[in-house]
Order: sequence, then structure tokens, then C-alpha cells
Amino acid sequence: MQMSKLAFVAVAVAALSGCTQQSTGIQAVADAMGASSLNSIQYTGEGSVFGFGQAYEPGERWPRFDQRLYRVSANYQTPGMRLEQIRAQGEHPPRGGAAQPVAGEQRTVLVVGGTNAWSETGKEPAPQNNTAGDRSRMLWATPHGVIKAAMANNGTLDGNTIKFTVGGRDFTATVNAQNLVEKVAYTSYNSVVGDYPVEVTYSDYADFGGVMFPRHLVETQDGHPTLDINIREVTANAPVELAVPENVANAPPPPAPMVQMEELAPGVLYVNAAGIRSWAVEFRDHIVAVEGPNNEARSLAVNQAISERFPNKPIRYVVNTHAHYDHAGGLRTYVAQGATVVTHEANRAFYERTWARPHTIQQDLLAKEPKPPMFETMTDKKVMTDGAQTLELYYVKGSGHHTGMIFVYSPRARAVYWGDGYNPPEGDDPRDPARTPEFGIDLYRNIMESGVNVERIAPAHGAGAKPFDNLRKALGLMALTQ
Repeated sequence: MQMSKLAFVAVAVAALSGCTQQSTGIQAVADAMGASSLNSIQYTGEGSVFGFGQAYEPGERWPRFDQRLYRVSANYQTPGMRLEQIRAQGEHPPRGGAAQPVAGEQRTVLVVGGTNAWSETGKEPAPQNNTAGDRSRMLWATPHGVIKAAMANNGTLDGNTIKFTVGGRDFTATVNAQNLVEKVAYTSYNSVVGDYPVEVTYSDYADFGGVMFPRHLVETQDGHPTLDINIREVTANAPVELAVPENVANAPPPPAPMVQMEELAPGVLYVNAAGIRSWAVEFRDHIVAVEGPNNEARSLAVNQAISERFPNKPIRYVVNTHAHYDHAGGLRTYVAQGATVVTHEANRAFYERTWARPHTIQQDLLAKEPKPPMFETMTDKKVMTDGAQTLELYYVKGSGHHTGMIFVYSPRARAVYWGDGYNPPEGDDPRDPARTPEFGIDLYRNIMESGVNVERIAPAHGAGAKPFDNLRKALGLMALTQ
């Protein structure tokens, strides 16, 4: 049917009006960024990555590594993201934790797809569904992800500030005069420091096939850099398939930590739970826990097992080897249950300051019923004894791992415990192929200078209790066949 002349003119005017009308609000930002037609993206770069929660000095910057590969593959429709990273030692000499000093390269692949998350570094995908929320927030903090999340979640634009809520967390993004995203901010949580800010800054934008993308990104967590990446390749609408593996989709929620206890000597127990080890030491009328690592769930499970093993003996003290977050994440539980924290004097101010911060995203026992922490601190050496049972605490002088690091010695077990320095591997070869030996040498030197009569090592990480000679062999101080 032939269109009338009047109708044709009306359609033409409407079409012309649509072509010339400028978009406004968040849609204008989407148009300027090229986000409206973007379903997926892959970008690759390199630079620096930093070990969150693993500072050399309590409260100071995180240790830096060389980031030899940083590749993000994001699908905004699924939604999901795959993050591939290769890092290597970045500081010489090494200072701080995060598995320093690294031998060679370390590759990690972290994935999120909807409500599922997993890693692809091992032989098969490893379920990590409890991390899906954090990884999804990483996806929505990408330059185009933040715009898509804002448009899908009733975001508002006031001046140059976009605000919205997704997954129960508030996001803020700022845009520049060209309607390009300059910064994204949201709040995350850690069991040591509580609620803390995450900020990602984007700069040096360029046009990649009609999509504007920054060539430089810097991420900070709790005020210190965690990423500094220069982007060299960007592919808009790249094919990004993120099918959830069957074993991940069917994985049950993480169970409560299973607690296993091994007797090193009468009243000296080696406690294995949630992938890390601690000690429980029986004194005449109380228990001393050595290390409160990981998180509250581990501390609650371990303390319940200790109370069943030693009924009517309260846990009066918890010894903390150093202030790295994996070794301090369960300490607040002990504070809430009335135990005194025994640590090096260098760590006390950090704990007092950080434990006073808000814990609103996750409320642990101490957040629900606040109380001031009790401390006993040491400098070079501290002895805890009731005349029969004894623990000796020694400062690790000159450690490159942490300025407030100690090791613990049990004369009855003739065993030493430390938080980091040397992790006994599985198998017959005592050498740790993932690390170079600097921190192990620091540890060995201090043990020898202390004059303790040690026969076994029973540290936090690794394959369990081993002969002290294994440390010597690992450091090349003793032949492997001896």
C-alpha cells in the first residue's frame, strides 16, 4: 500500500528528530562510553599487583609484585567474568607476605558466572561459590559494567556522580566532562579491619573500535594500591563463554570447619582446621591457643573442640605470630570470648585501631557485643609458664616477612611454631618449589640464636609436623639424603 505524502513527511520528521536529539543522564554516559551496544569485552595488560593484608609493617602499604599478565574477559549478559593473572617477584629484597619470595611465575584463573564462582588453576575447576559476591562486584566495577549495573538498578546521576545499589552494596561512580567513567567506589569486608573502601580509578581513555576504554587503571583497597595496570589490548564484544562447571553448580555450601588434633607432647596439641594449623597448649588451669587465623568460623569450631578436649579449662590467652590478615582473621573471636591477645608490641596499636572500625557488612561476635581487647605484648622474648608447662616466645629479628613476627617454642614437645617463613611440602622432598629461601634463612638464624633444643617443626602452613632437619635440608644446610 502506498504511503500518503503527508504521512511520509511525518515519518521523516520523526526520524530526523530522533537522530538529532541528544541523550541525557546515565544514557549519555553509556553512549559516550560505547556501552549501549557492548555485550562483552576482553582487555589485557600488565603492571603491578599488591598483596592485600600482607604488609611488612602493620597498617602500611601492601607488598608489590610484577603483574606479567592481567586479562579480564567479561560477559555483561550472563553476567560473568574470567580473570587470568600471572605474577612474579617484584621487590628485591622481598618485604612482606603474600607468598613472598616467589620463585618463578604464579598463574591464577578466577571465574564468576551468576551466583557461582570457581578457580581454573588446578587439574579441574575448584568450587569457590562463597566468593561469587566479591567477584561480581569486580565485574560491576569495570568501566562499562558500572554503567550497565547503574541502568539496570535504577541508578541516579547528580552532577557528575552516579549512585546505585546492586547485590546489597552501594556503588558510586564519577564521570568527567566527556562523560567517561573516572572512578568507581564501593565497600568490601575483611574479618580483621571490618568494612573498608575499594576504589578503581580509570584514565588515559582511547577509542577501541567504537568503545572508549582506559589505558590505565589503579585500584586501591583500604587506602593502599592493589593494582596498577597498563592496558594494551581491548576487544569489544569478544566471545566470552562462561559455562558453569557441573561440579561447581552442584557444590554444597562450605561445611563448618572440621577440626583434627595431633598430640605433639602431653598437653601440646597440633590443631588442623580450614586449611591452616594452630596449637592448643594445656596449662594447670587454662588453655593457651597459639594463633587465631582465618576467620570467626574457624575460631568457633576450634575453640569448641578445645573445650571438649579440656573441659572446665578456659582459653585464657591467644598467641598471635604476626599481623597478616590470614593469621589474624580469627583473633576478634578470642577477644569476644574474653581471651587476652599475646603478640609483639609492634602489632598492638594496629589491632586497637582496626578492631574499633565498623563491622556492618558482616557482624561478628565482637561487633554484636563490643568490648576493649586485652593485650600482653613482648619485644625480644616472653615466657609463659605455670611451673610444669611452658611456652617460650621469641622475636624474629631482621625478618623480611613482618616487623612484628615471633615464633613459639614448646620445651615439652621440643617443637617450634611459626606463622610464615617455611611451609613443609607434601612428599619426601623438604624443599618448597614455590619460594626462594630468604625468609626461611631469617627464621632458621633466629631459632639457632635463641638456643632452643628443637627436634620438630609444627608451623601454620604446609604438610604438618616434620623433623627440624627438614628445614636445614630445605635451606641447603644439610644434604637431602642425610
